[in-house]
Amino acid sequence: MFRTGFNLLVSILLFSSSLTGCISESDVDSDDVADKKDNCPDIFNPEQLDYDEDEVGDLCDLDDDNDGFLDANDSHPLDSDENTDLDGDGIGDNSDEDIDGDGVENSEDYFPYDSNEKWDTDLDGIPNGVDNDDDGDGWNDSVDPFDLSPVTSLLENGPFTSGTMDVVFMSPRGHEVTLQIWYPTKENDGEEVIYDNVLPGLALDDTKPDCSEPRPVTIYSHGFPSIRWGSAYMMESLATHGFISIAPNHIYGTVFDVDIDKFPDHILSRPDDIMESFDWLVSQNNITGDLFNCITPEEGYSMIGQSTGGYTSMMISGAKILSSDLESSCNETDSDFTDVNCEILNRFSDLQISEFSNPDSRVKYALLLSPWNGSVLDTGISSVSIPTLILTGTADETVTISEVNNTVLQLGDSLVNYALFNNSGHYAFAPIGCLAYGCDGLLDINISENLSSTIAIIFLAKQLNWPESHNYDFPTSEHIAWKYD
Repeated sequence: MFRTGFNLLVSILLFSSSLTGCISESDVDSDDVADKKDNCPDIFNPEQLDYDEDEVGDLCDLDDDNDGFLDANDSHPLDSDENTDLDGDGIGDNSDEDIDGDGVENSEDYFPYDSNEKWDTDLDGIPNGVDNDDDGDGWNDSVDPFDLSPVTSLLENGPFTSGTMDVVFMSPRGHEVTLQIWYPTKENDGEEVIYDNVLPGLALDDTKPDCSEPRPVTIYSHGFPSIRWGSAYMMESLATHGFISIAPNHIYGTVFDVDIDKFPDHILSRPDDIMESFDWLVSQNNITGDLFNCITPEEGYSMIGQSTGGYTSMMISGAKILSSDLESSCNETDSDFTDVNCEILNRFSDLQISEFSNPDSRVKYALLLSPWNGSVLDTGISSVSIPTLILTGTADETVTISEVNNTVLQLGDSLVNYALFNNSGHYAFAPIGCLAYGCDGLLDINISENLSSTIAIIFLAKQLNWPESHNYDFPTSEHIAWKYD
């Protein structure tokens, strides 16, 4: 009995030992990792990845990097330093230099988490995009010419720094045109320009234009012979008030290339020089570069012309060269331009035309400085229909008062006003002439520069309906006599 029981016990123990060897450890997900060692026992994960080493595998861990943000809401579930990516560029917001992806770095972006807003110019907490007065000057953006720059006095230099550069472009007529450009710039450091190494100026040379807001445009036409920067002082002043001014060299009419034999072609082509210069500016406005989005082309431009540039300004503004006027002047024997008038009259005859005009509908206003009528304009001036202002000198021996008075008469209702600068000569508004020919005994050039610059900005501001411009009158001075007070 004892042996029988002992044998049975041995048999049971042997069977149990054999059974234990045949049963493996549990592995529910069949990833060859026993459940008791598997960090995700219910999910197949043979690699057993556990980023945060919390003994819960990544495949079943709801917060892989243990940063307190569930993976479902974490832009970077395996980076405990990042959990959001606002612009979806793959760079976490904590290390992204442009969180909202609007092209403006966070350090300069007033609203770094709003891709629709970047700026708050007046720091009033209202984004420019929805602020009706971005610069906080009290003028609604709809009537403010410079939304981002507070309105300032017209009786002194404006809030901007004046910059300048010269460029060369190819005229559609096949010759190079040198163009001077003046503009507001954000740069405050730089070398003051010396125009063509001849005339020192106050504008900073070769600086970058400030195109943060659209700029009004003026185009300057120089005298004969003169140069594109003949009245640079005025263009520099206008730049401080936010204007872009451009000025081409009129071929065969500058101090460097004057050719009297080509004078008829020269004066007839002057309006084309102006229009092509504005076309060039528009082209630069439409492409990436220094002048991109710097102007509003459909708003056109204003003309400023000195001496023969006054003729240019009148022609571009609608004046006509009439054969009847040419016949009268061609018969004069004491005129320096009889041959010119006769040659142009002959061209009219060959072309079987009785008049010539070359206007640009984009020109809006004109400022004429000691305006010469080009020896070919007379009654045809009456076709000018834009607001025009004239400044001239009582001591001008090149364009006499009688000649200017005739221009005034022909302009009729287009004339806004007419000022005589006492004891002032032909170069009162073109200092380069004083350097070349002298202005001894005449009105101090600094006085005429300051007065004419103030007149120019007030005239243009009034025409453009700038805020508060109606509060300004043209300056009164012992040196000026206004004909229409």
